[in-house]
Amino acid sequence: MLRFSLQPVTRRLRPGPVAALALCLAWGTVPAVSAEVSFQDLLASLKSPTARTREEAVAELGKSRRREAVAPISALVRDPEFKVRLAVVTALRSLRDLSGIPALVTSLQDGDPGIREEAIGTIVEIYAQRDRGGPVDAFLQTFSDEYDRASVPPYTAVDPTVFRGLAGTLKDEKKDIRAESAYAVGILGGGSAIPGLVAALQDPESDVRAAGATALGKVGTAEEGKALIPLLADDSATVRNRALQAIGVLRVREAGPALREMFEQHRRRELGTRVLGSLSRIGDPAQGDLFRELLYSNDPEQRGLAVEGLGRIADTSMLPSFKKDYQREKNGSVRLAYNFAIVLLGDRAFVDAIALSLGSSSGTAKQARGYVLELGPSIAPDLYPYLNDRDAGVRGGTCDVLAQLGDVGAIPRLTPLLADPSSKVADRANLAIEKLRRAGSAAAPAP
Repeated sequence: MLRFSLQPVTRRLRPGPVAALALCLAWGTVPAVSAEVSFQDLLASLKSPTARTREEAVAELGKSRRREAVAPISALVRDPEFKVRLAVVTALRSLRDLSGIPALVTSLQDGDPGIREEAIGTIVEIYAQRDRGGPVDAFLQTFSDEYDRASVPPYTAVDPTVFRGLAGTLKDEKKDIRAESAYAVGILGGGSAIPGLVAALQDPESDVRAAGATALGKVGTAEEGKALIPLLADDSATVRNRALQAIGVLRVREAGPALREMFEQHRRRELGTRVLGSLSRIGDPAQGDLFRELLYSNDPEQRGLAVEGLGRIADTSMLPSFKKDYQREKNGSVRLAYNFAIVLLGDRAFVDAIALSLGSSSGTAKQARGYVLELGPSIAPDLYPYLNDRDAGVRGGTCDVLAQLGDVGAIPRLTPLLADPSSKVADRANLAIEKLRRAGSAAAPAP
């Protein structure tokens, strides 16, 4: 009866040699072998003349999580069988080891577009320490939208060959791969690939132009950002919106006149608010009159952007009136914008509301975090007292932004929070300390 029940199952599965070995071990039909022997068997199977056996061995080694599997797997990156080469990229994604990067760079030149695409996504996952839960294109686009600038941890140095490889795929025959390459360059901080990104702004495909604009906003300078100005008249709304964002991030003042004209044409529409957002970030004194006018707008979003714009222009004569208007403002988001502007203009006592908002469960936490990051590392000492705030959300949020600011000097202040009554705060403090320690190690001069 036992033989009768097993026989059809075996026929139906038809496992390959590697899978068969694992199946037999699970059923207890062969003597158990040591993990070392099993690992060696898998390595031996990489040299099999049978493509299916090589593919299965690569897959099993990828699941092993053993660093020593990277080199033998990488050796098959040019295997004649497509499925084996794809299994190599998938395994290296699972192993998450930087020693696999050279093989992945080689895969960027693979003859199969699916492998090239997987290699791009895997390289970003490894360097940015981010898990991809879905398609490569959606992952890269969403990840790009989360941060204004490059997203690689400060202690991570991306191999220059990665950017040379991505510069090649920026010219890929497949439009999706060109767009994904641009997003990857931006996420990884590929300044050396800027010429390729500028060229991408002229791509016939709107998705590629949009990705190129986003990436240039992450790795470029205000000078290079001038190339984005023509995209404000692009036929694609997505391209225009991404150009607006990048121009604001790079503070391309030369875009001021074009943005002002665009705003006047669309001031009562959603696009007008998007344009104003970009205009408020570039800090163009020539737009001061517009911002002062909009301080009395019925639209709270436009009021807030006007306040931010005047703060970035750094007209200190506005400070007394800002403090009065702050007291009268009813909208919480606009009040927070006043706090930011007043701090920019020199009164750091107003950082209090920004710091307290870091613990908010509403959208103001993101707004406050953006203000802190824009204020930069010099604001870090003003945030230290909030590590002792009675609100656990404030303590945790402060841990997070101190880590993002890269303030290594905050480590002694963060250390007591490892014993915080809130386990979530303790965990966030621990992560912040580890990130800052790695950042400090990377910045330390070689002996």
